[in-house]
Amino acid sequence: MHASSETHTLLIIDDQPQFAEDFRLLMGDEFQVVDAASGEEGLRRFQELAVDLVLVDLKLGRGIDGIETLRRLKRLDPDVAVIIVTEHASWETAHQAGQFGALDYCSKAPNLKELRAHLKQHLQNLAWRRAYRDELRRQYAPLIGESPAMRKLEEEINLIAPTDRLVLITGESGTGKELVAREIHRKSLRAERPLLVVNCSNLPATLFESEFFGHERGAFTSADRPQRGLFEEANHATLFLDEVGDLPLESQPKILRALEHGTFSRLGRRQEQRADVRIIAATNHDLQKDVAADRLRHDFFYRLQRLHLEVAPLRQRRTDIPLLVRYYLDYFSQVLHRTVPEIPAEVMQAWVEYDWPGNVRELTSEIESVVLYSREGRIDRSRLRSLSPASSRPPDLFLPLFELPYEQAKERLLEQFQYTYFREKLARHQGNYSRAAEPPSIAFWAHQARREFQRQLVAFMLENAFEKMFPQRLGRCIKIIRVSTTREVFGILG
Repeated sequence: MHASSETHTLLIIDDQPQFAEDFRLLMGDEFQVVDAASGEEGLRRFQELAVDLVLVDLKLGRGIDGIETLRRLKRLDPDVAVIIVTEHASWETAHQAGQFGALDYCSKAPNLKELRAHLKQHLQNLAWRRAYRDELRRQYAPLIGESPAMRKLEEEINLIAPTDRLVLITGESGTGKELVAREIHRKSLRAERPLLVVNCSNLPATLFESEFFGHERGAFTSADRPQRGLFEEANHATLFLDEVGDLPLESQPKILRALEHGTFSRLGRRQEQRADVRIIAATNHDLQKDVAADRLRHDFFYRLQRLHLEVAPLRQRRTDIPLLVRYYLDYFSQVLHRTVPEIPAEVMQAWVEYDWPGNVRELTSEIESVVLYSREGRIDRSRLRSLSPASSRPPDLFLPLFELPYEQAKERLLEQFQYTYFREKLARHQGNYSRAAEPPSIAFWAHQARREFQRQLVAFMLENAFEKMFPQRLGRCIKIIRVSTTREVFGILG
């Protein structure tokens, strides 16, 4: 789409009607100019019309100002192209406008012909940018959901995306943290540039600096040529640090400096370089526990935590499950060249009630299997890997424990486990405690651990009438059972 080939709609929000009128006369048939005298009126007009570009005066005479108008426009449509205009341009207000997603910041001082050429150039860029975003939408699944948790998440994404701030995304494995990162990037001012994805769990400490910041020739034995690192590759783009909680502890200060100052040095080079990189990070860790366990530096944690998005597990947004099912039924039917299968109501209800411990990743795997093995639009129920609704409830042996205080319930559960475990161990070895105390690989069984296991096993034998369980095991084992003190027990064992 080119500005010269069709008429575009330009919304001007300015409390000076003459500015919009002059623009209307100058534009002729190239732009359909619509004006509004306040931010509130401009928001109403924007919702009523299909607008290609919005000009907003920074200093509106009444009501909300230009920055707040920009913020609200971005809430209504994160992709809207907004240019802030002002009679008194300054670096501070330009920076603020950019933070909230303005496409550009212009002074009213140049003549209107210059401003018109500026707008036409932006429209040409916008056409390319929209085509690129449409291609991204086709490549990656969208965020799907109407639940309160998903609506809140989408609102937060719309607010955060136009800024260049670091974002931390947390949530259980399989909840779609990478999709959230891609949605943030898609709605950002860097959307026309790549999103580079790095799995931090695949970056060992010994290779981190070279991979992340690059190296010069001769920096180490196999460095036969200079190489740019991931941070440098992401200049003017977005870098997604997946599994950021797995970053080696010794690597965290180096990346912290890059996050704070945008500066880094290639391995083997003293001179610092700068890179303009937007960072999005994600983890399924509880980072506060990682800090307490000295797996994560305090300063690194506080830097990551400034803007935080939490992705809810699927069991907390069950109303989204039918929407996800319908989307992935259509998707996998196209990919696998199958007729879209019909899902019986009771199967859909079972899926809604199932807890999905693997979250959306588990659900998509289930749907792919359903589509793959469907025949003439009918599903094969034997292929359903998800459990029935009843199976997502705790096992019956747990139910009485919920009536007890936590510590007492934990102690009772441990007792039940020990009884079942030791009894089975002894049964498998016909009551022979020595064999029961030996794991398959004795060479790897620490002496102290084996003695501790023997101690617990003998205590179990004493408490649970061992000779009644295995009457055929007499002799020395019976003597062991009948000793009266732990000291005597271990004297015999020794």
